[in-house]
Amino acid sequence: MNRITVIASALATFYCSVLSFAQQVDSNLLKGHVYYLASDSLMGRGFGTEGGRMAAKYITDKFKEVGLTPWQGQYLHSFISSSMMLKTEGANIIGWVEGNDPVLKNEYIVLGAHYDHVAYKIVNGEKVVYNGADDNASGVASIIEIGRWLVLNRDKLKRSVIIIAFDGEEAGLVGSSHLVNNKVIPTDKVKFMFSLDMVGMLQKYGGIDLVGNKTLSDGDDFFVQLASKHGIQVKKSGRSVEMQTDTQPFGKIGIPAVHVFTSTVSPYHKPEDDADKLDYEGMAKIASFVADATLQLSTTDSVKPDARFAAKTLGNDKFSVGYQVGIGNTYHDYRDEFYNSKEDFSFNTGLSFTIGLSRYIDLQVGALYQTTGTEHRYGHFRTHEVMAPASILLYMGGKRKQMLSPNLYFIGGGYYSYRFSGKVGNGSFDMDNYIQKDNYGFQVGVGFSIMNVNFQFVRQVAVLSLEQDGNVIPSTQMFSLGFRF
Repeated sequence: MNRITVIASALATFYCSVLSFAQQVDSNLLKGHVYYLASDSLMGRGFGTEGGRMAAKYITDKFKEVGLTPWQGQYLHSFISSSMMLKTEGANIIGWVEGNDPVLKNEYIVLGAHYDHVAYKIVNGEKVVYNGADDNASGVASIIEIGRWLVLNRDKLKRSVIIIAFDGEEAGLVGSSHLVNNKVIPTDKVKFMFSLDMVGMLQKYGGIDLVGNKTLSDGDDFFVQLASKHGIQVKKSGRSVEMQTDTQPFGKIGIPAVHVFTSTVSPYHKPEDDADKLDYEGMAKIASFVADATLQLSTTDSVKPDARFAAKTLGNDKFSVGYQVGIGNTYHDYRDEFYNSKEDFSFNTGLSFTIGLSRYIDLQVGALYQTTGTEHRYGHFRTHEVMAPASILLYMGGKRKQMLSPNLYFIGGGYYSYRFSGKVGNGSFDMDNYIQKDNYGFQVGVGFSIMNVNFQFVRQVAVLSLEQDGNVIPSTQMFSLGFRF
């Protein structure tokens, strides 16, 4: 009889566990939140508007209702955003659920969703409200109900979970950037971050995007398998953090972060983005998946970033490859004459390779195709060449580790090129016997980088004559745009 009782109890426990995961989040509760947040009365929840403050009060009340603990004694964390002469007051709403492990409870998983939208426009004297049901009442509703489920299951948590409704996302990630930059929460203890931004179109899109899932070590397998368990297809993933939502400020300081997203198949940033268009059963599925993922990340022994993501984000990568394209102009300096040639269009493109030597110095080499043109004394002159520049990049103040912090540097070095083709005037010139094939010189310039993009201005000056029987020195100035892979 005792054995039967034990077996029955175990089966009941297992059944309840399965049932709780199968139906974690109530779609009707999600629907109720969205219908309020995306109602005309909130006037599109513009950043710094009365509608935005009404949304903040609603979210604060719901955080309290579901049992989230106020962060540092308060839910509302106000900030001031300054832009030109304008100062706007916004507020992030923060609640949390403390974990139970005596050590791991001091580490955090963050769930975030922005609650602001783009307000309204006056068209022909009428107010047209951009209600933002999918963008992003859907995400806010989801974190409220995930918060409710986490509170009910707090005994299962080891790491703590912080839930944040961000303000000012549409104004340039203002709220999330303020939170990270001012360490409103202990960012050095945050192990992972979710941003739920536009999650109301599961059925129409046919799945979810999880951009950034590979920023977590073994994150691709973890998230894809877990999504499959919840009957959700992962359509897009990636090793880089999504830069257009609130994952960005977390990712730029090395915190693995994923954007949970059902694409822009809803009426994105249009007045038609209303509550009646959302897939609430699909939203419940997604919220249940995120709740499940949060619980598992809370209880696993180690949550660490992918090694490649960590190296790239924190500036520790020693080698990178990129693509660059440049435009500029060239003229010929006739050293034995009193004149220079007229300038003409120049262009280059190809690969660049950067090797980090120290915090202050990089070595950059390239493999480029370059064409230069100028007005020669015998007619219009154009050459085509392959070029191998090599330069030292000297960073002012050292390389900054944050993704959005620009790095200013000086460029100095040399180059070698081989002219393989060209034409002077009507092409009657004997290029082989008149023009130097080999070319080398020095280059100097300035540049700055932000995230994985480089902007450079470089002056190239040859030290070898263009002509075999003359003293004609090419000089090129080039503005280039580079993208690091």
